[in-house]
Amino acid sequence: MVKINLPKELLQKEAFKTLPAKEKEEYITNILIKILQLNPDGVTTSQIKEATGLTYSTLWHHLEILKSTALSRKISRGKIDVYYPLGNLNYLSDYNKDKVVYTFTTVGNSDGSFVCIHEKRENSLGSYTVVRGIALPVELIDDIINTLKKAKEQSKKHAKE
Repeated sequence: MVKINLPKELLQKEAFKTLPAKEKEEYITNILIKILQLNPDGVTTSQIKEATGLTYSTLWHHLEILKSTALSRKISRGKIDVYYPLGNLNYLSDYNKDKVVYTFTTVGNSDGSFVCIHEKRENSLGSYTVVRGIALPVELIDDIINTLKKAKEQSKKHAKE
């Protein structure tokens, strides 16, 4: 098995076990993001399992959440899924609505250039955590803006009815 780079702040198994459930969730998410950043050529769930001692199902679950919230990328190669960091995010702006923050960034990686939108909500520790996200190809932005304008007009019509 190929060795992977691990962050310095990786907890030992005994220290990890003492964390409350919510803190374990946040710790795993944060440590996986760091592992992906330290291994830009990609890593598999099995490689992370071997290096960290975390269970395969826990790792798979959290890696899939990172992928579905646009915080990482996954490329399937036959029967093997390889996870990659999303890329370097370049901050554009934040929009606040009630207790939700929508953060807009751009990112470039081997798949192309994207605009990312991340929905963040306050977590149990008082900081904001990404709960949803999407990476939109830059070349589709003009078409998406036109569609959003149509959606806005339709919602105005529905509000009048």
